[in-house]
Amino acid sequence: MREGGRKALAWAWVALCALAIFITVPAARAIQEFIFKKVGRHFFSYLLLAVVAAALAGTIYVLVFRLRIRRPVQILWLAACAAAYVYVTVKYWSGAVEAAHFIEYGVLGILLFRAWRFSIPGGGVYLAAFFTGTLVGTADEIIQWVVPRRYFDFPDIWINALGVGIILIAIRQGIKPRLAVKKNEARSARRVSILLAANLVLLGLCLSNTPERTAALAARIPFLAPLEKEEPMHEFVRRHRDPRLGVFYSRLTAEWLKKTDLVQARENGQILKAWKGEDYARFLASYNQVWTPFLYEMRIHLFRRDKYDSAGAEAKDDRERRESWFVAAKENLLLEIYFGRTLAESGWAWPAEKRRSVTAAVDLSLPYESPVSKGFFLRFDERTLWLLILGFLVLLTVFNFARGGKGGDIGGDKMNREPARGIEPPTC
Repeated sequence: MREGGRKALAWAWVALCALAIFITVPAARAIQEFIFKKVGRHFFSYLLLAVVAAALAGTIYVLVFRLRIRRPVQILWLAACAAAYVYVTVKYWSGAVEAAHFIEYGVLGILLFRAWRFSIPGGGVYLAAFFTGTLVGTADEIIQWVVPRRYFDFPDIWINALGVGIILIAIRQGIKPRLAVKKNEARSARRVSILLAANLVLLGLCLSNTPERTAALAARIPFLAPLEKEEPMHEFVRRHRDPRLGVFYSRLTAEWLKKTDLVQARENGQILKAWKGEDYARFLASYNQVWTPFLYEMRIHLFRRDKYDSAGAEAKDDRERRESWFVAAKENLLLEIYFGRTLAESGWAWPAEKRRSVTAAVDLSLPYESPVSKGFFLRFDERTLWLLILGFLVLLTVFNFARGGKGGDIGGDKMNREPARGIEPPTC
């Protein structure tokens, strides 16, 4: 097959892999629940571990017995990358979908490397493959945002990118394929820069897709109307510091929290009273963070307070009891300060005796940070975000103009100039 045909075939495999990832999004949870019910909760995780072990063993076999390369450093790199895959699989032991995604993006990384090597013959192929993989990973999360029962999550974008990145490190440091280097690689630099710019712009658009913007889009595109009640992609959450409490996060300003608590205490209190004893998840779905952020945040603080209160009551030793009751006492203090009137109307307030017994067991002067509403937190507003992105894009443009007439390989290194003995053009 000619080079053009091999290139088209390589990109076809990339497209098929990405398409498979996208197609499985709507059915992923159903498949997971079916496997958990029919085979066992950890069957899929054991299967993924077996796949990683088999891939490592196969690669080492090819290097040692077929290519006669027995450099310990290469085998150590491969073992380290395999260990990273094992670590992530174990970390997401209870969530087979996340662990499977990590393996899927490793496969995608291999396919992207094979495809890009036709267009970027130097070390820049690793950057091109990585940035393309992150674009696919971000698109994957966008699709999850649209699909019912799936959610957009920035940490998942990081996990997807990590899956691609680790496999590329394994290829570069463990397999060390021969990469050709041309005299002028300005075109490769431009391609890598375009991929990086696309990632920055797409990430910026996701960060800017706040509930208000989603509502504006839904008003113009009726198809998007159901997304108004779903988990938003991102909100520019505010970080509050209170000398009596510590640090907490909210979509609302501290003044707005207190004003809402003063004006709507009776109305919101009655809602919470009516839902007492009812399903927690159903409450959050009915009073979501888009339309009723005050109630939504208050209910989560209540859940966190009561969860740690129960954990303290059931603790087996004093240290565990104090740690749990410290969180419960701080969450209760937060509720009293910023949701106090609503708390009194709701029937969820602690009785005086309960409050005394819990607070007496802990030191409330210690610092505390409530994770409620923290999410993917940025310390700057939307305008600053886009100024930073624009500034970086300008730097990329200047960089490409500056090196337009210069030779050398972007991402090039000694490995590319002195290919590993016995390694043919990449076959991975």
